[in-house]
Amino acid sequence: MEAFDQLAELYQGEHSHNPFQAEMIDRVAGLVPDGAAVLDLGCGTGVPTARTFTEAGHRVVGVDISEGMLELAREQVPAAEFVHADVRELGADFGRFGAVTAFFSLLMLSRADIEKTLAKITGWLEPGGWFALSMVNMDADSLPVEFLGVPVFVTGYPQDELAARLTEAGFRVESIVTVDFTPADTPPESQIFALCQIPA
Repeated sequence: MEAFDQLAELYQGEHSHNPFQAEMIDRVAGLVPDGAAVLDLGCGTGVPTARTFTEAGHRVVGVDISEGMLELAREQVPAAEFVHADVRELGADFGRFGAVTAFFSLLMLSRADIEKTLAKITGWLEPGGWFALSMVNMDADSLPVEFLGVPVFVTGYPQDELAARLTEAGFRVESIVTVDFTPADTPPESQIFALCQIPA
């Protein structure tokens, strides 16, 4: 997405220090086996997710639609593998992973595409694998908004509806919480963090 090519460094400065995201990353890193493969959907600049997982000894594959983001990611996290792709176009045979993360990336899709992607994620996870997801807490489907000065479309769910969509996709929802986070120099956001597992 060209909008995020322009915003890579600004986005990292505003959004890479979310303590709720950091806590979720650490939680997942402690749940998966040593050296497990982790897929980070919408990996952005690689910080903090890919960096934290590689430092914990995991093999990380990051996927993002923005080359500008990936350029920074490759510089900052050389131990990870980064793939330029649209998550909607990844096939069922993309790989098998001990964990998948999607921090504030699926919200750029429509609800129909989010739900198709959730179904694909269940196939990419190994039995007993973990999925960590964060979204903005809102009831909207492809709502036009301005993000860091750039027009984008965003989608969200209320917490209970998001939990229902995850369950319908085949996940067991381990935890789901709504929190308030204030990025630097921008208004506070209501955010949802969910941790899910595929049955072993």
